[in-house]
Amino acid sequence: MRLTYFIFLGWAVSLLAACTTEYLPVQAVEYYFEPYLNHHDSATYVGMRPCLECHYPIYESYMRTGMGRSFGRASPSKSDAVIGPDSVIYDPHTNFYYQPYWRDSILYVKEFRLEQHDTTHQRIEKVDFVIGSGNHTNSHIYSINGYLFQIPFTYYTQKQRFDLPPGFEDGHNSRFGRSLGLECISCHNGLPELVIGSENKYASIPEGIDCERCHGPGSIHVDQKRAGILVDTALYIDYSIVNPGRLPRRLQNDVCARCHLQGTMVLKPDKSFYDYRPGMALTKVMDIFMPVFEGGTDDLIMASHVERMMDSRCYIESNAELSCLDCHNPHFPVSETPIIKFTNACLKCHGSTHQSQCRLPEADRLAANNACTLCHMPGRDSRDIPHVVITDHKIINPATEQKGVKRFKGLKAINNPATDALTKAKGYLREFETYHDNPAYLDSAARYLNPSHKKTDAEAFKAKVQYFYLIRQYASIIKLVNNQEKDLVLGSWLTKTQLDNHDAWTAYRIGQAFENKNRIKESLVYYERAIQLAPYQLDFLNKFGSVLVATNQLTEAKRIFARIINENPRYDMAWVNLGYVELQLQNIKQAHQSFVLALRLNPDNEQALLNLASYYAAIGQNELAIPYLIRVLQLRPDHEQAHKLLHTIRKPNG
Repeated sequence: MRLTYFIFLGWAVSLLAACTTEYLPVQAVEYYFEPYLNHHDSATYVGMRPCLECHYPIYESYMRTGMGRSFGRASPSKSDAVIGPDSVIYDPHTNFYYQPYWRDSILYVKEFRLEQHDTTHQRIEKVDFVIGSGNHTNSHIYSINGYLFQIPFTYYTQKQRFDLPPGFEDGHNSRFGRSLGLECISCHNGLPELVIGSENKYASIPEGIDCERCHGPGSIHVDQKRAGILVDTALYIDYSIVNPGRLPRRLQNDVCARCHLQGTMVLKPDKSFYDYRPGMALTKVMDIFMPVFEGGTDDLIMASHVERMMDSRCYIESNAELSCLDCHNPHFPVSETPIIKFTNACLKCHGSTHQSQCRLPEADRLAANNACTLCHMPGRDSRDIPHVVITDHKIINPATEQKGVKRFKGLKAINNPATDALTKAKGYLREFETYHDNPAYLDSAARYLNPSHKKTDAEAFKAKVQYFYLIRQYASIIKLVNNQEKDLVLGSWLTKTQLDNHDAWTAYRIGQAFENKNRIKESLVYYERAIQLAPYQLDFLNKFGSVLVATNQLTEAKRIFARIINENPRYDMAWVNLGYVELQLQNIKQAHQSFVLALRLNPDNEQALLNLASYYAAIGQNELAIPYLIRVLQLRPDHEQAHKLLHTIRKPNG
């Protein structure tokens, strides 16, 4: 909500006329300002504890809601899982088993592999956090030096079963390597403190979605109340804090849409996930894209509540005045809310009695407890999260549901129908890179980018680099860089350390383009810029170190790989690369140790297997080299280098 003032300048113009012969037209000048004091930069987050001084009953009921239970330290009280000896998950694609277990109230997960009833691999990680309220799932996180990663097991509470987490199925098991960035954590939790220049390293992590996620930073409000500055909220709005219930309906829904409109989020230039504050229009910070389909039976993703509501006839015919708060009290659990609360929300528009609107026989209505939602907001499977059923927030007439062939129409910015072409291009690029690698998305991105245009501005340049990178046209990236004024790219466009590492990612992609065209010296310039801007993005560091090895800068490369390991000792490729450098420096024992450590972390690391085979072959212990080569060929039967080395070892007098 914002106050608007119109100041008519007729009086000012008459004064000016006495001093000049130039007459200015009378006009209205519109001034806007946000009335909420906690939108100001001086407002800070104070956490939930001060809220208890005045709002304890609300706090107590809120902590029973899904949001209140969204995130916490792993403990028996936080976990909904019933874990026993048979709580084992098997991934047939990787031949790994996962077994969670408690020991002295600490939760662990053991990854292991069985071959002919023998355990050939075992890795144990302590679970630090449980993410998920337990209404649908509990997933699990471990932290290593502040870097957060998802653990490959989830408990699906509705079906009371253990399985791999969403996105780990069907051969996509990333084991212990899925980074949890700010986009993920900032919706499942209060606002964490991300270490700038990283992807998933946090200086601090709150425990659960707190009051300030919906009400905004609380420092000014708390200071005013402690100073005795009170507002009669029955008569007036207290502008020291945002009360979503007092916002215009669209801004109310934006508060919910920040996390309950899950899609492809495209941040505005120089904005981050920290920049949205309740009471603002969400379009000031981000546009959220969702795929739109025609025909077929509706389906939905887990957190698409706002998008589904906005697709309802009720919402459209209300002129966007239907609000999440018409049905939901965020301070109170849905499971404890009487059904009549939801029914009454329907009756505000649909009459005072069911008899005048509902077509079901009275006996059926009574059996359904007069719950409109059972028919008009049915539970459905979600297409992105297995083993869960959620309430579909698209209010439907069941008899008129669409059938037939389902056809993809494109991406749509759900919260901003007026989004510009460049933002649409970014949406398609991000959808391709993050969710669905459908080439049609890249075709759409190209249409909005007009990539044949030679000169461009910074934002379009970065989007075009991403586009060419995704279609693997590395020469086009180099041409795009060369088409700019000398030093413009490095001197002006790729200079910012950002929470989303946007400039660093562009530098990395340019470095990859030069490397792929065997222009190694130039690639180092851009890789070095990437790690300057994102010094805790360990994949960037690993790539930089690898290129240093390729240019025979072994001492510097060793320092880079040691730096990665110091940050994250679980980074198996850094151990492999460090071992290779040690081998080149004739530090044979240290090289062997590094390769062994890499395989303890990942027994399927092809390069570690190959390097150990080469190591044993070099010292004449061929019988020890052969099993590693066989394992490489089991993983990749067409591995040419492994075939050659195995042939050399096995041939007579080899």
